[in-house]
Amino acid sequence: MPKKNRFAIVLAVLTLMRVITVRGEGPEIDVDAGKVLHPVSRYLTGACLEDVNHEVYGGLYSQMIFGESFQEPAPAEPLAGFTEYGGGWQATNGVLFSSKGDGPKLMHDGVSQSSGDIKVKVKFGSGEGGDAGIIFQASQLGMGTDAFTGYEVSVAPAGYVVLGRHRQNWESIRRVSCPVHIGKRIDLEVQYTNASINVLVNGSSLIQYTDTQYPLTSGQVGLRNYQQDAQFQDFKINGEEIPLAYEGGHWPGAVSGMWRPVVTGSASGQCELETSNVFVGNQSQRITFTGGSGSFGVANRGLNHWGMNFVGGKEYDGCLDVRADAPVPVTLSMESADGSKTYAQTNVLVTSNNWEHLNFNLTPAASDTNGQLVITLTQPGSVVVGYAFLEPGDWGLFKGLPVRRDVAQLMIDQGITVLRYGGSMVNAAAYRWTNMIGARELRPPYNGLWYPYSSYGWGIFDFLNFCEAAGFLGIPDFNINETPQDMANFVEYANGSTNTVWGARRMADGHPEPYNVRYMELGNEERVDEAYYQKFQALAQAIWSRDTNITLVVGDLVYSQLITNPFSFGGADSGITTLAAHQKILRLAKENHRPVWFDVHVFDDEPAITPSLTGMFSYDDALAQIADGADYKVVVFELNANHPNQGRALGNALAIQAVMRDGRLPVVTSANCLQPDGQNDNGWNQGLLFLNPSQVWLQPPGYVTQMFSRRYEPLLVESKVEPADNPLSVTATRNQKGTALVLMVVNPSSKPISTTIAIRGRLPSKSATVEELAGDLEQANSSDEPERIVPHVSKWKPHFKDNKVNYTFAPNSFTVLQFGK
Repeated sequence: MPKKNRFAIVLAVLTLMRVITVRGEGPEIDVDAGKVLHPVSRYLTGACLEDVNHEVYGGLYSQMIFGESFQEPAPAEPLAGFTEYGGGWQATNGVLFSSKGDGPKLMHDGVSQSSGDIKVKVKFGSGEGGDAGIIFQASQLGMGTDAFTGYEVSVAPAGYVVLGRHRQNWESIRRVSCPVHIGKRIDLEVQYTNASINVLVNGSSLIQYTDTQYPLTSGQVGLRNYQQDAQFQDFKINGEEIPLAYEGGHWPGAVSGMWRPVVTGSASGQCELETSNVFVGNQSQRITFTGGSGSFGVANRGLNHWGMNFVGGKEYDGCLDVRADAPVPVTLSMESADGSKTYAQTNVLVTSNNWEHLNFNLTPAASDTNGQLVITLTQPGSVVVGYAFLEPGDWGLFKGLPVRRDVAQLMIDQGITVLRYGGSMVNAAAYRWTNMIGARELRPPYNGLWYPYSSYGWGIFDFLNFCEAAGFLGIPDFNINETPQDMANFVEYANGSTNTVWGARRMADGHPEPYNVRYMELGNEERVDEAYYQKFQALAQAIWSRDTNITLVVGDLVYSQLITNPFSFGGADSGITTLAAHQKILRLAKENHRPVWFDVHVFDDEPAITPSLTGMFSYDDALAQIADGADYKVVVFELNANHPNQGRALGNALAIQAVMRDGRLPVVTSANCLQPDGQNDNGWNQGLLFLNPSQVWLQPPGYVTQMFSRRYEPLLVESKVEPADNPLSVTATRNQKGTALVLMVVNPSSKPISTTIAIRGRLPSKSATVEELAGDLEQANSSDEPERIVPHVSKWKPHFKDNKVNYTFAPNSFTVLQFGK
């Protein structure tokens, strides 16, 4: 019998046992379907889209090239046989130096294995914190502190050796004291077979460990140091000494950091980064073919050099912005990562030293999930490339927009109803909406908060186009330091008639109909004080002068303590102790007869009611004390966490339930909307949806959004659990006619809980749909196991007696029981 069928039978048996064998022990859930408490907003199932961890540029945006305008600086000459992920690795006479940083990695290109013996000598020049050592069984590598999956064995000047595991995070496994002498070499060795590990320091075995919890059984080998200058030498893999030296005469010059030099045959050439007559930004890439036969140029493998996904037989569209001192043909190729296979190739002719915009099409003959786009010259000549773009044809785009179709469709299937575009990215000094319109290639790169070479290729109006096509309510966020005139112009561009200057510009940009933007947020996680109020007031008056139907949102932060006095409190992450500026904003809104919203962020990375959640509700109470009749609402645009696992999923479920019971908040969105798999260089490892170049899948918190959304009913009815000190969290909703009832229950405990469910106010249903999301709190989904934790849906025929029925809720679970239609 297939495993899938056996699993389905076991699940059915367990479900049957759960609903039949229970004899009414434990808590009683009482639901009065006839007692409606208040409406439930349709917009509690939202997501926050922000270009953090490359959600947009490298994620949702259809642009397959990362480093599109060649702004990343050229790395130093690379070490032969290694790939660097951050840091400044330098070799002299067989000794490798690495300056301290947030975990730079140097990975050997020639070894990927499941067992081995790795040795290296490590030396520290000071005793100031940090560590350095070996990483192995490594995969999903990227730039950033914990941007890889693998094991690490490091020694520290503080006098210990540590074994840890990275799963795009840091999980310390074992730490043992040992002598570490500053200025002297330490012999560090790790012997391993799959996940069985033996760690030796100066020849003595100090750690023996077999990982049975999250075993990592194969991968690359490399070196890493963390917040400590370190020297490495005598690096050996399986007894073979690995040279620590540069490539010698093969280095072709300066190549922008997200590209790699490509040389075939006997060709020779030189690369330079030009800083005069650039296309956009600060530099452009010059490629010069100097002699020989073959090809010379540069290659791009997408975000973090992870590889592009090519689908055989499908057309891809691209463009180059180029110039040349003399006419020269440029070859564009879709190739395998190692260049051994060419799937498609075309040529464009560059004829002018003025910038030319040249389009091209490529159709690969075969599929490859680890490909690269190569730009080369095959004859003497020189070309300067200022911008490169590649995306799937219409087959891979969402409704013709520059959006990955597979990502967009899963967002829709997830049940997202509202999308906020913003977050800390809007706090970057250069973040301005006027740079986000017009031809994509001409939009300037900028120093973003999360990435110093960020792209405006996908901006606020691309976001609004996407929301319009997907059926989401779209709420854009803006830098609080935008000028009043620019914000007035934004409203005219977004909502104005084509008879206006900016409305005509919108039509010229391809969108003749107004966007009808109704909500705009000003700032993100701001210190809402007098200085913020002055900026908010100026922007609000400019915005309302163009459209009085826009509701403005104050970008507030986190409140982790209860507020009883609006003018004296603690626990605000921004450091404020009074809502005096909030009171002024409320007066401003009242005087202008406009509603105003306040965006407060909540941390919910554990299955519990957190201090920031209760603090948010008390903040709402405090605003009520000072509103004086002003029309206001509190919203949560970021439910935040540091991981995408089942524990966070239950935290989201508990937070959304609490908001439903409260009834005041019109909008809740969860961060982050999505995340490239393996990309986490800032700690915000919390995507609802994960993706790589060829796959998309939901994480447990994303399934929570889906369950709330597809079981939505508009009216909250009374529900309670007795005794009150049990861990279950319960909400119940129904439709307008009273023919459908939905019971939502979170069991955050590690044990099953048997209950009696009593339903009053309607006739008991003869059938119900059960949807359950359950699993270990630490578990999340991966590209190898994208359905490790998913909701299981089953039919149930409850046998009510005196309007009561028994049900057992699984441990660590979110369960939805839907009665009737």
